[in-house]
Amino acid sequence: MMLQSFSPHWKVAMLLAAWMVLMCQNSSASLVDRVVAVVNDDIITLSELNENGREYLERIKEATPADEQEQALREGRQRVLAKLIDQHLVSQEAEKANISISEAELEDNYAKKLEQMGLTREQFLRKLEGSRLSEKKFKDDLRSQLLRDKLVLYEIRSKIIITEAMLEDYFTKHYADELGEGGFYLQQIGITWEDEVAQADGLAEADKARARQKALDIRERLQQDADFEVVARQESDLPSAADGGHLGVFQKDELAAYMRDAVLALEPGEITPVLETPRAFQIFKLVSRQEGEVVEEAAYESIKEEIRQKLFEIEFDREFRSWVEKIKKKAYVKTMLDA
Repeated sequence: MMLQSFSPHWKVAMLLAAWMVLMCQNSSASLVDRVVAVVNDDIITLSELNENGREYLERIKEATPADEQEQALREGRQRVLAKLIDQHLVSQEAEKANISISEAELEDNYAKKLEQMGLTREQFLRKLEGSRLSEKKFKDDLRSQLLRDKLVLYEIRSKIIITEAMLEDYFTKHYADELGEGGFYLQQIGITWEDEVAQADGLAEADKARARQKALDIRERLQQDADFEVVARQESDLPSAADGGHLGVFQKDELAAYMRDAVLALEPGEITPVLETPRAFQIFKLVSRQEGEVVEEAAYESIKEEIRQKLFEIEFDREFRSWVEKIKKKAYVKTMLDA
């Protein structure tokens, strides 16, 4: 009796055949679903792709002109599919290694994420709703991230080496500025108020007076040697608050008219009076104006471990991409999504 030879991917063919039988048993499902990719012994369906990419594809649709939507959505689906293929490959490797994420681990990490963001679950759900994301999708992505980290950490952690030279180089590039001729390195604190358009009659002036008094109180604290960076993070309403009020380097002709004279009168380390600017009362600090001086936004030792973590994440992601590509080369991956 002659033995029949099978294709290396005979299991995939059987899997597809079984899936088609199941779809035929449900005629409504067969109208809307189909296989868009095969990843070793797994299949990815159009409904899985649409569910995972729903919010992302909706954002593309809203942000793209009507005549460009079809092409933009096609490219968007390809990106979602590529991500799903990677997730399936990682899940398969995790299954081989008997690695999984329990519900308890998932919920614990979910709670930690909320704590890190300083949000209650109800606040976070409102934030997700505003971003058109679901809690389920967030948890699915979190589970994939945790699975990836647990699996890959062992595989590539030993390959990641963060040297002192790398830390110092990153610090110099991202936390220090060299002043050119006539340069002024500034920090700011600003307290905003609502104008008449945003408030009912009679309330705008009261809000402006409140903002002025708060700015005066802050300046008094600064004159009593309060740390400008700390106060900026705590009290300033401006975007620079997240960076401790650091604005960076300005040339004289780049200074706004409302602040130029006050800044030019300062010596390094001094602060301006409270200045009324459009929609805010502001205080500026002249950190330095010496040509060629390197001004540090923060002390190196105080953020060294933060930099180390950032560099580790960068290197981790790079090694992960390389690791996935190696797995992909050994895997059977076939996409059937329309180009």
